[in-house]
Formats: sequence, C-alpha cells, structure tokens
Amino acid sequence: MNAAQLSIAIQTLLSSIVFVFVLFSLWPRQRVDLFRQQMFALRDELFDFALEGNIDFNDPAYTQLRELMNGFIRYAHNLTAYRALVSFLRWKCTSREPIKGWAVSWEQALSSVPDKNVKTKLEEFRSKASMLAMSQLILSPALLVILMPTLLLTTMLYLQWTSLRTIYNDFNDKIPMAFLEEEAANSSAIPKIS
Repeated sequence: MNAAQLSIAIQTLLSSIVFVFVLFSLWPRQRVDLFRQQMFALRDELFDFALEGNIDFNDPAYTQLRELMNGFIRYAHNLTAYRALVSFLRWKCTSREPIKGWAVSWEQALSSVPDKNVKTKLEEFRSKASMLAMSQLILSPALLVILMPTLLLTTMLYLQWTSLRTIYNDFNDKIPMAFLEEEAANSSAIPKIS
C-alpha cells in the first residue's frame, strides 16, 4: 500500500467515524430539541387561543390537549422508532383490546365544546401535535438508516434500474431538465446593458 492509498483509507475511516457520530449522537439530540421547541410553540399557540377567550382554561378539552403536549415535551427523548415499535409489539402480544383511554376521554371532552369553530381549532391543534410526533418518529436516524437503503433497493428492483444511465433517463422523462438547464444558464449569463 503506497502513501496515497493509505491517506485515502485514513480519510475514509475518519469521515466514517464523524458521519456515524453525527448521525447517531448529534442528530438525535438536535431532533429532540427541535421537536420540543416546535411543541412549545404549539402549546403557546393553544394558550393564546384560550387567552383570547375562545375556550376556558378549565375546560376538559383544553386541559387534555395541554397535558398531551406537555407529555410529548417531557418524554420527547423517548419518542423513537425503536421504542414505539417495542411498545406496539408489547401491546399487540399482551392485549387484544385497542387502547382507547385518552381517545375516548378526548372525544367526550371535545363533544362538550358548544362552538363548532372552537372544536375545529382544537382538532387542528391535536392534529398538529400528532404530526409533530410522527415526524419525530419518521426522521429518527435509526429508521432512516434502515428504511432508506431498503426503500432505494426496492425501488431500484421494482423499476429495474440497472445503471446510472437508466436512472437518468427515467428522471429526465419526468423532470423538465431542459427547463432547469435553461434557468441555470440564464442566471449565470452576464446581463446586457442597453
């Protein structure tokens, strides 16, 4: 092994170590912090909605929604794809009845809200909180590391991509590359002064 090959091997090893460190140490922490910040902002928006007099602070629908958001904030570090899968499998193997406790009490609390606009807005808050939680699960590094290569391989086999040329030809038919090329060429051209 000559010096150039040794240099490339060391650079590859160091880059791989940094990549794994970022992927499995820094990124999960950043995702948790971002998730908590977004949930705090949503909870503040819910508080402002109640402060405007749309719903009472002691209303069961408001308190349940706020407790849900607080729970997501408190346990954000436990909201991972692996833990969700293990919890689901544990529930599936030990219980045959669906878990409906919170959902039933939420529906009861929501049905007691007289104003339809307030009901709709509270459902939007719940939907946003659920979407944030799902994005936290989906964007976890472990899931992406396992899922993305599997998805890419399945797609390649399904579409029978055998070379970079076939991938390019497939995308060239679907994406207007000529348009993008024209835009890129025009943006780098020196403007004419009249």
